[in-house]
Amino acid sequence: MQPFKPPTFPVLAIEGERDSLLAPYRHATAGLGAALAVPGDESALKAPALRGAQQGVAEAWDAAFGSLALRWALHGQSTATDAFLAALDPARFVPASLRFAGGDNPGDGRGRAAAPLLALAEWEHFLLRGDRVRLAHAFELLLADHRWRAANLRRRNGLFTGAPGPYRLHATSRFMLGGRIVPSLASGASWVDASGMHALNARVLAEMARLLGHTEAAAELDWDYRDVAARMNVSMWHEDDGWYYDLDEHGSFLPARTLAGLWAILSGVAPRHRAERMIARLADPAQFERAHPLSSLAASEGDYRKRDGTPVAVARAELNVIAWESCFAAGRPGRAQRFCEAHLRRVAKVLADSGELYLAYDPDRDVPAPIPDGTSGAEAPVAMACVIQETLGCLFGVRPHGQRGELELCLHIEERHRVEGLPFLLGTLNFEVSVAAPGGRRMIELMCDMPLKLRVRSGEQSRLHELNPGLHTLQA
Repeated sequence: MQPFKPPTFPVLAIEGERDSLLAPYRHATAGLGAALAVPGDESALKAPALRGAQQGVAEAWDAAFGSLALRWALHGQSTATDAFLAALDPARFVPASLRFAGGDNPGDGRGRAAAPLLALAEWEHFLLRGDRVRLAHAFELLLADHRWRAANLRRRNGLFTGAPGPYRLHATSRFMLGGRIVPSLASGASWVDASGMHALNARVLAEMARLLGHTEAAAELDWDYRDVAARMNVSMWHEDDGWYYDLDEHGSFLPARTLAGLWAILSGVAPRHRAERMIARLADPAQFERAHPLSSLAASEGDYRKRDGTPVAVARAELNVIAWESCFAAGRPGRAQRFCEAHLRRVAKVLADSGELYLAYDPDRDVPAPIPDGTSGAEAPVAMACVIQETLGCLFGVRPHGQRGELELCLHIEERHRVEGLPFLLGTLNFEVSVAAPGGRRMIELMCDMPLKLRVRSGEQSRLHELNPGLHTLQA
């Protein structure tokens, strides 16, 4: 085994006051290496894994979000999903968690299976890195996991229910009384996030299958995706409320408006007109856009806060990543970037006051919020990983499309800003964007060591540039 090298990330800078938005990114990139447990005396796992909230345990949920961030690293471990793919259960499903000491899955029952997020992480890794060999290896394992889920976890109505821990059910405050999840209510319901995740898993795996030439598997996955999507659109969409909801055991709505509904957008299940209605609600201060966006539970809900003022709803790192990505998927990158800037500004303020990053924040105050296990998620590795993904993938608007050799930049930051050492496919690139000149035009100076297509997007307009290795000056 090669010696472990801590990950190193691109260097970012913004000219002027907005550079303070990068304080969380710099803090996270400096600390994420120490948050990885490396195979050896401490860990019996076959690859480095992100430390979880529980001592001595890595969790697949964290690994998926951690891999979204670690793929941006120039050097060192580029994914946190390896340990879970290497530990595929004999029954052919991805384990929800792994003990460092023995490499076993400590869960029981349905809680032993992870939420189906690793295919998304692997696909995004491929779009940035272009590693087809890795994609082919991961696809076979993830296809086995998906087939196991379809055979074992589907309810009679064709939708899905997860397990509270692996799916982070508590993050959206659903099925809870007195601060605790009610197992009987949760297990009898059909979950919008579990169903949306399954649909997303099928769609992403179908894209992998087509790319790798597995036509029969692609057709099977397309059918599964369309089936779940049709059921969600018929049963889970509330036309009057303009949102996707969970269903109780009788098929009736459980109308708690939470960010869990956004999985319908990210998965592609929601038609365009429905996605537009949902994105509009995200920008409503009476709903999700609070002082610290976004609230996991709409402010219009009666249990938005407890009687003692403690927030039930939180602005939570992973849910914000899903929200930003849903906005991009719905064709609203500007809205995602505005939300993200407001979020990072609040995170930077709390970081300056406390010296720490947190997993969850009070949506209305510049303080961390308690999460159901009684902690605040201070310096949680998954919180660091989400900050990296939010900064590069959303605030800076770097959107890789490796299957077509195209890198997209969604310009949002008005000041001069630069990125040094950005990995893409088999090379790296540096770029700097100027302030807007009279007439709104901006100059981009870019150095790359491989040919690529660069798409520059500003508002509704975009322009594609085909570049060879070397230094380029472009007008946007």
